[in-house]
Order: sequence, then C-alpha cells, then structure tokens
Amino acid sequence: MKSTATILVIDDTPENLAVLFDVLGAADFEVLIVESGEIALERMGVLLPDLILLDVRLPGMNGIDVCRRLKATPTFAEVPVIILTALDATADTVAGFAAGAADYLCKPVDPQEVLVRVRTQLKIRQLQQALEERNRALTVEVRRRRAAERQIEQALNLGIMVVSGDGKVEFATKRAWDLLLQFHPEATYGLPENVAAWLEARTGAELRVRRPESVLVIRIQADTTPGDSRLLRIEEKSMLHDPVPLERLGLTPRESEILYWIAQGKSSPEIASILDSALNTVKKHAQHIYHKLGVDNRTTAALRAVEILQSDEGKSGLP
Repeated sequence: MKSTATILVIDDTPENLAVLFDVLGAADFEVLIVESGEIALERMGVLLPDLILLDVRLPGMNGIDVCRRLKATPTFAEVPVIILTALDATADTVAGFAAGAADYLCKPVDPQEVLVRVRTQLKIRQLQQALEERNRALTVEVRRRRAAERQIEQALNLGIMVVSGDGKVEFATKRAWDLLLQFHPEATYGLPENVAAWLEARTGAELRVRRPESVLVIRIQADTTPGDSRLLRIEEKSMLHDPVPLERLGLTPRESEILYWIAQGKSSPEIASILDSALNTVKKHAQHIYHKLGVDNRTTAALRAVEILQSDEGKSGLP
C-alpha cells in the first residue's frame, strides 16, 4: 500500500528502531525517530506526525506520561498513538489505553503486525477526519438554512403577494390577505375589483385605498412586461401618524415611530412591515425604548406614549 503518511517512532532501543525503520520505510512511510519523550514533545510542532509509535519504557519521562501529555495538547490530541510494550507487561497496556493510546504492539515486534496495526489506525484516523469535515460542512449548512428560515419568517410577516398576468393570486402571505380583507371584506381570497383594474391598466406603480384612520398602499415591487407575474407589496399606513411628540421622552425619531405603533397595539412583525424594517431591528429598538423610559414591557411603554400623545392632542385643540 503506497502511503505518504509520517510515522514518528519514539524509542531508545537500537534493535527495535532498526526493525521499525526497515519495515515502515519499505512500505513507503516517512519515518522519523526520536529517542526520548522530552525531545519528542519539544519537537512535535515541527515533526507533525500522522501516527506515533511510542515505547513505554523510555529514559526520563516514560511513554505513558508522554502519551498523557500529547492527549492533553489540543493540537496533537487526535494523532493516534500505538504503544510498544513488553510481552508480559499487561499493566503497561492498561495504563497506555487509560492515557489515550489507540492500540499496542508487543516487543519484539512482528513486521507484518506492525504494518497491519499502523495501516488500521491511519485508516481510522482518515475516516474520523472525513467525518469531522462532513460535520463541519453540515454545521455550515444548518446555519445557512436557519438564516434562510429567519429571512422567510420575516418575509411572511410582510404583506407580499404574487399575481399572475391574468389577475390570479399565485401566492400571498397571511399579512397580505389580512390587509386586503380589512379594506375589502367582499374580496374572499381574490383580488378586489379596483386592485385588478389597476393592475390591468398599469396606471402607476402604487395604488392607495383610503379609510378615515389609515390608508392601504399597494406597490408593484418590480417592473415586468405585460402578461408576466407581478410581485406586490401591501402595507397599511396610519392617517393620524405623528410620532414627533414622543421625541420629548428622549427618543430618536425612529424610536418615536416604533413607540407610536406600539401604542397603537401593533405587534413587532406588524411594525416591521409598516416601517419596512427588519424584525430584529424593531425588537432592538423596542429594548432601547424600554430602557430609556425606565419600563420593562411594551404595555407600560404604550401607556407612557398615550399620555404624551393625548396631552399633545389637547394642546392642539384636537377632540
């Protein structure tokens, strides 16, 4: 089996090193030799092995401690370690596994067994790396899909409608239907006559339907050729919309607008639709408003706004 894997042998026994160097070199592995655990740990950042053959009985720091140190270092923790033990040293084998070793070989080593165990551990590591890469890719995909779902969720809170060239509704969000039915109760999941006529005549990019307290605004979002489907944006705007007095509460103009709509009983998704803003932006502004007013919920904030608005209406002589 042809391989470019790098095998680090940490051993101080010449006879053992000679056997391992010959068998691994003949199998086309790159073989690195270090004769002490301390030196191996110092040079790991340069050596960068794919697998380590580690003798348990080393001068100075023994192999078990070396293995434990390797597994405690994030950079090298995943490098498979095969410990080399004496034939009757069961305690060393148990300690090696406890320290994080992946396998063991008994000395004197058998050349064929060395190759089988080395290739097996390299294959396992290769499969682990492939799985880790797949998991990373899946994590990225999950995040991408969640972001897309959030965008769709925000879009569904808007009044969006797609109308075919012959005037049939191909798609509409619940918000779009709710707004149409508020202004046209007779239009049961179909385009009201005035909207259909406006689309057919293509007289301008915007249609306004007025009520005493508010106006329904329907816009063509993108210009198309006759016969193509059209994307419509449907929203409601107040005819009494005047958030300026709320700026006396120390709010910015945008915060005053949001507080005004909170006082009108609008939910955050509805406010985002009315102001053509992102839902998260509206929520963040709302938190800033609560902090500035010294309140902890939208109900209390709305009461403060109503007090200001009513006071301003009284000063203006409004009924």
